[in-house]
Amino acid sequence: MSHALYVATRLGIWDLLAAEVCTISEIASRAGAHVQSLQRLLRALAAFDLVRDVGAGRFELTLVGQCLTSNSTSSVRPLVLMYGSEHARQMFGHLEQCIATGRSAFEIAFGAESGFSYLQGRPDLAQVFNDGMSAASRFTGAAIIKSYDFDGVCQVIDVGGGHGEVLAAILHAYPHLRATLFELPSVIQGASGKIAGADLRGRCALVDGDMFSAVPSGGDLYLLVHILHNWDDAAATAVLKSCRQAMSDAGKLLILDRMMPERVEPTETARRNTLIDLMMLVRTPGGRERTADEFAGLLASAGLQLQRIIPLDISEALIEATPL
Repeated sequence: MSHALYVATRLGIWDLLAAEVCTISEIASRAGAHVQSLQRLLRALAAFDLVRDVGAGRFELTLVGQCLTSNSTSSVRPLVLMYGSEHARQMFGHLEQCIATGRSAFEIAFGAESGFSYLQGRPDLAQVFNDGMSAASRFTGAAIIKSYDFDGVCQVIDVGGGHGEVLAAILHAYPHLRATLFELPSVIQGASGKIAGADLRGRCALVDGDMFSAVPSGGDLYLLVHILHNWDDAAATAVLKSCRQAMSDAGKLLILDRMMPERVEPTETARRNTLIDLMMLVRTPGGRERTADEFAGLLASAGLQLQRIIPLDISEALIEATPL
């Protein structure tokens, strides 16, 4: 079904149905598809409440389907294109070998250290990945603002903050804040347009570098959003040590990641987090989702101590830490 969703997105079905009810023939003509085959795809989509079969060979978009249009403010279209892409399918095609060897699918299939290194020489796939991460960050930023108070913070350093979606949301919600977005040179180039477009250039500096070596100093709060789960314990500890060295003794660290339970129950949150954990298995060199105790251990090894965990309504958690 995930591949059917991906194909419908590639064909532009959601945008075609956004304005009006269409017949199968109309959709097929505009999408460049085979009529009978498209009918079978649309029936499957209707069974999953993505489109609605209104009879006489006509279909309309549902509320769920509206979240897949290209111009929706809450669109998850880039995420569908990312998770359904050819290289994502190839990753899980090597799941058995990953489990047998402990190596990532990119190392097994392409000789690359990780998905990140593989994408460096493939700008088309990198764009799909970056767009997907930006789409996810729109929900992440809203969840952080809802759950964490930045009133006592003056300067935020967003380490590995991508194109700045999360940081822009925080800065808009707290006009007194100033910030630094710290990323790889190739990512900073894409982030400059986002920060400028959000009218935040005067409040947000863009700095490039290597988070494993050092991060900018002077922040009241250091932000790591979906960073640590990409790396094994040694690499994650190196990032945390970079943050600790840059922080003052009064500084804070705020981590947003998925939180694995000590014991897994068959819940919706557990399903989401364990499947993302498998994604980390096939995509990264040792990346994983961690339990609260595992986060506490990482923090302690970097000279930090866990202060509190704030559950979010997006199956993730904020982890606040301070220097030991």
